[in-house]
Amino acid sequence: MNRGIKLISIIFVGFLLLSACSEAAQEDAAKYPEENIEIVVGWGAGGGSDSFTRAIAKEMSKELDTNINVVNKEGSSGAIAGDYILKQPADGYTIWAVSSNFPINIADNKTEHNLDEYTAIGRVQSDVMALQIKSGEYDNYDDFIKYAEENPGEISVGGTGARGFDELVMRQFEKEANVEFNYVSYEDAGEMHADVLGGHIDAMMDEIGPTISQLDNGELDLMLLFNDEEVEGFEDTPLSVDNDIDVIDGQGRGLVVNSDVPDEIVEKLERALEKSKDQEEYLEYEKDNYLHLREGWLDSGDYQKQLEEDIETYKQILSDID
Repeated sequence: MNRGIKLISIIFVGFLLLSACSEAAQEDAAKYPEENIEIVVGWGAGGGSDSFTRAIAKEMSKELDTNINVVNKEGSSGAIAGDYILKQPADGYTIWAVSSNFPINIADNKTEHNLDEYTAIGRVQSDVMALQIKSGEYDNYDDFIKYAEENPGEISVGGTGARGFDELVMRQFEKEANVEFNYVSYEDAGEMHADVLGGHIDAMMDEIGPTISQLDNGELDLMLLFNDEEVEGFEDTPLSVDNDIDVIDGQGRGLVVNSDVPDEIVEKLERALEKSKDQEEYLEYEKDNYLHLREGWLDSGDYQKQLEEDIETYKQILSDID
């Protein structure tokens, strides 16, 4: 057999093998899911990421007609969970529920993994962040900012985690408002809430849901909402963009998988996730927890692009902190 014929034979055999592998992958995708799915949460039970995951997993279980188990693997701001899913078979049966700390970890080199090792399924939530203070401390946002301008570093602002999402939103706020705050990091949001109410810190960065009782009974005031349009039920609260603060970053929550998971399976998961977020029981969960205040949905492609942009944004903010 001459070399030309031999080369053609090798290429032909390779083509047949690739075709067989492709057909097998398509068959697996067509049958998916055939067993239980696991969604991993990188935080402890009872928190925002955990409650979101359990609420959306319940609906996805119905859409995919299989059991979905939620597993907590907390530690390292979610990085332990991210490492775990990459060590599992890339077959779509292990999913990671991520928050905005996912791109922050990559930007801050808190993980050895890069974004290209993961494929986004979709983002469901984009919560509205709020600057909150003890009621009566300042008459309005203008008074708060005026005091901050005249007394650099004197106003203490709490947030959960050091170099995490809350701090990065606050740092963007500082830069846009041309003021300087004293950031106080908390491991536990409940402790932070108590310290604001007790006067131990002056303000805090948080979502509306966790403090709605204190807001309703007048113990806390909303100084600023980081959003670009009026928020239903909070029409009297100033918006960041209306005060020349170009910050609308909100805590995002969605799902990703190993980037080696077949596209056909990712597409099935994306469709199931999109349908699940619109189910009545899930919508009630969002409304009860004030997670419905703005549209959060991004499909697989758009969420992947958003994560890429977030990483670059957070790299810049973190370099400014350093």
